Amino acid sequence: MKHTLSRLGAAGTALALTLSLAACGQDTAGNTPIPLPEEVPADIIQETAGIPRDTVLLTVDGAEVTAEELLYWVCSFADQYAALGMSDLSMDMGDGQTLGDYYLESAIQTATLYQVVENHAQELELGWSEANQTAYDQDVAGMKDSVAQQYGLDPEADAAAVGTEYIRLLSYMGLSEEGFLQVNQPIYLYDNLLTGLYGPEGTEPPDAQGLADAGILHAKHILVRAEPVTAEDGTVTDDGMAAALTEAQGLYDQLMAAEDPAALFDTLMTEHTDDVDSYGNINGGTEGYTFGPGEMVQEFYDGAAALAEGEISAPIQSTYGYHIILRLSADNEAGYEKYAQVRLDEQLDQWMTDAQVERAEALEGLDLPGYYTALGTLRQDIVAAIQEAQAPAETSAPQETTPAESSAPEETAPAESPAA
Repeated sequence: MKHTLSRLGAAGTALALTLSLAACGQDTAGNTPIPLPEEVPADIIQETAGIPRDTVLLTVDGAEVTAEELLYWVCSFADQYAALGMSDLSMDMGDGQTLGDYYLESAIQTATLYQVVENHAQELELGWSEANQTAYDQDVAGMKDSVAQQYGLDPEADAAAVGTEYIRLLSYMGLSEEGFLQVNQPIYLYDNLLTGLYGPEGTEPPDAQGLADAGILHAKHILVRAEPVTAEDGTVTDDGMAAALTEAQGLYDQLMAAEDPAALFDTLMTEHTDDVDSYGNINGGTEGYTFGPGEMVQEFYDGAAALAEGEISAPIQSTYGYHIILRLSADNEAGYEKYAQVRLDEQLDQWMTDAQVERAEALEGLDLPGYYTALGTLRQDIVAAIQEAQAPAETSAPQETTPAESSAPEETAPAESPAA
């Protein structure tokens, strides 16, 4: 299973908060906390869920997961689906399960993964470091700069006001400063595990055999996409595969007749491939794809794996059409990064299987619909407070502006390509 940990998850929430407002600092660790705005309670979880934020709801191999952490993940899932109209956590999902129950189980899985990462990073002496703290502080500073830009503030001259808006942003997520650090620490620790275990200087560094054992491949391809033919009523009369094969076979024959097939491959790829993104980049703008098992359509992966390095395949059919594949060496930086990701995913699968997760009694008494409703009320109060603070600066003829997204880094999935 591929495990994804998203860095500083405030980016999406910042956008949601600024969009809701469209109509109208200091470091977080080891320094003096920023004063709470008037509308923000000292303990958001106590206010919204009726239990102190440090209430232990889970243990993962003995390590405690608090209400603040777990409910952050419940809220995160609820927010994602609220955009689809699924905001009532008491909704019956069948089999005696409510929508809130579904979010809770998803939150428990996510919180377990994050705690497993933290536990094993500490166990392997790859825990929180000065470098991690520096990186986190820089990321938070970037968020504050984004907040300052959004509200027309100077990060230095208006530091107190920027700090207030930053706290409102965290509170909108149901988090304190300490809670925000806690839910984000595992992302940095995940990077520690990647480099400390499977990086070039790690305990199990990549080499040719390791890349092969992990199934890491690097390849370019020429895609001839099958273009279905439809009748006037929309019925598909020809799936386009035969025409695609004819074109692909012609290109392959040219390659086989060339003195330097690899050199001609790049020329034909540039001229003929249908794997071109919206920016005009071929193969996603890279020198081919570096990938592991499960990342590409199976026909593409199997076809590339069957080739020797430097070998070109005959046309291979997939649901997209026909691929002519040139396999290249994965013994490069991209290959090393992919190796580390694949190996750590395998290790995390094992750690997750072995993890001993115990649920506290307090978990059974949670009123999730009530919590999410109360958090929604707090969010309305936060939005109202921001609008009130902005009111004196408004003019009689305000210009329409587009809210800026938070600059907090966020891991994103690459756009799907015909090879994937």
